[in-house]
Amino acid sequence: MDLRFETGSPPVMHKFTGNNHRPSRDGKGKAAVDRIILVFSQDESLLRMVADGLSGGWRLDNCREAGQARSFLIRSGVGVVVVDDGAIEEATRGWLLDQVRRWAPQALVAYIASNHSPEVERQARCHSVQYYASRPLDRDRTLRILKSFVGAAH
Repeated sequence: MDLRFETGSPPVMHKFTGNNHRPSRDGKGKAAVDRIILVFSQDESLLRMVADGLSGGWRLDNCREAGQARSFLIRSGVGVVVVDDGAIEEATRGWLLDQVRRWAPQALVAYIASNHSPEVERQARCHSVQYYASRPLDRDRTLRILKSFVGAAH
């Protein structure tokens, strides 16, 4: 399966194995608008894991720079956001979570902490993050949560 990652630069194609993801169709046979899982990360293994959790009609967009957040968040269809704090400077993490709530208030948010601390978890939860996890990730649990997010955001 090919997934298109949209970044601030021209789209880059990545090849993944896993479920066959086809665009969803409306009742008239037309391709429906894709819903978007937006991942703020530079970690290819996290991107592959999120891609494994996709179902039909969902597209994975990847933003590698917090400064580009608004241009990604204003897109129609952002239903799930995954924030990997390893990709974001500590001073801008709260700002980024504020941007998510401002520009995609309906989105379900998962926060992946590079290192757990009570302060990091408190900050994430204060910004209405629905799922908080720290590395190393429990892959199965995280995939179950992301799949439930995808189901709830339909």
